[in-house]
Amino acid sequence: MKIIKPKAATFDDFFKLASFFYKTIGIEPYDQPGVEVKQSKSFVANLVFYLGVINLNYILVMEFVFVALAFIHGENILEAIMCLSYIGFVTVGESKMFFVFLKKPILSNFVKRLLKFFPQELKLQQSYNVSLYLRQCSKVTIAFALLYMILIWTYNLYAVTQYLLYEKWLGVRVIGQQLPYYTYTWWDWQGHWSYYLLYFMHTFAGYTSATGQIASDIMLCGFVYQLVMHFNYISMVMENYQVKIANAKDNEMHKARSQDMAFLMDMIEYHDCLMELSEQLNHVFSLPLLLNFSASSFVICFVGFQMTIGAEPDTLIKLFLFLFSSTAQVYLICHYSQLLIDASLNVADAVYNQNWSIADVRYQKMLILMAERAQKPVQLRATTLVLISRGTMTELMQLSYKFFALLRTMYVKK
Repeated sequence: MKIIKPKAATFDDFFKLASFFYKTIGIEPYDQPGVEVKQSKSFVANLVFYLGVINLNYILVMEFVFVALAFIHGENILEAIMCLSYIGFVTVGESKMFFVFLKKPILSNFVKRLLKFFPQELKLQQSYNVSLYLRQCSKVTIAFALLYMILIWTYNLYAVTQYLLYEKWLGVRVIGQQLPYYTYTWWDWQGHWSYYLLYFMHTFAGYTSATGQIASDIMLCGFVYQLVMHFNYISMVMENYQVKIANAKDNEMHKARSQDMAFLMDMIEYHDCLMELSEQLNHVFSLPLLLNFSASSFVICFVGFQMTIGAEPDTLIKLFLFLFSSTAQVYLICHYSQLLIDASLNVADAVYNQNWSIADVRYQKMLILMAERAQKPVQLRATTLVLISRGTMTELMQLSYKFFALLRTMYVKK
């Protein structure tokens, strides 16, 4: 019987799904370390990217026009409120695409530095418990990507499914030609061949926006899981380290001190590098995360409002899926950050739990400095305005409810 030996995981295993989604919209988020940088992407990738961005912005502008005209004329107010949810969704997706594209050099440098710390050998990976983190990361990213794909294709295909099911198959009601999203158009597309082009443009814009969010969030998930893995490894090594000076003989004291100091200096440098990498990660994602949280509060509010005004059952299911997906996305980001907070703070506890009391005085002083620095948690930030943790989820839901209550009150009075 042939024995299959386990294979060592690779750095890219954490980002396979993110890379796939980015490729479908023509984006290469960072340069592959060790691979010669190409001067330009392929023609097909460039075409897909620019067509996607142009189409997405066109649909976004038409949505703004639709909302503006609705409020100016006092017509289609409910549709305009739903359109505001679409605008928030598109804004989040495009902002994440834009900042990843804009910050590519910084992100490439971040990946290059993070790769240097990734354990390559199988035996070393077992010490880091890489397989566990990879499994957890894969489960989260696959579930999140599947949820968002179900969401976007539900919305993309909802109009044509209604038309085929209720009008063509069952014949219970007249649906007519409808578009997936509310936008302004300056020509009559009903019964015209341009309807199919417009439907494709809506569908393409929805997929581009959703994919921009999926790829960015699951790539961020991979980065966070690797940082958490490294912080936890430092905690494990620091807590289990036995100072050499404890068992050294008189003639070996100097050598033991040197070994202890060399070990601690390596750990401090390792820890400092992880802190710097965390700052780099925030430099890339902080502003899109702020836009994400701001837009999500309004999206949750508007979708919740639509669900309380007597929507049809099939529409209610669609709205619930939108609400659940938006809430899940925000929670996921908060969960990433909380994992990072807990892992970084555990370093200080590990330092304290080490048998430092019998160590050299210089070793103890350096240990104090490391513990002091580790007491400042590392976390994701939505700029300096919002420090993200699981508590942020509660604050966001409270804010969304306040907007919802205000909108509901205004609607009832009207």
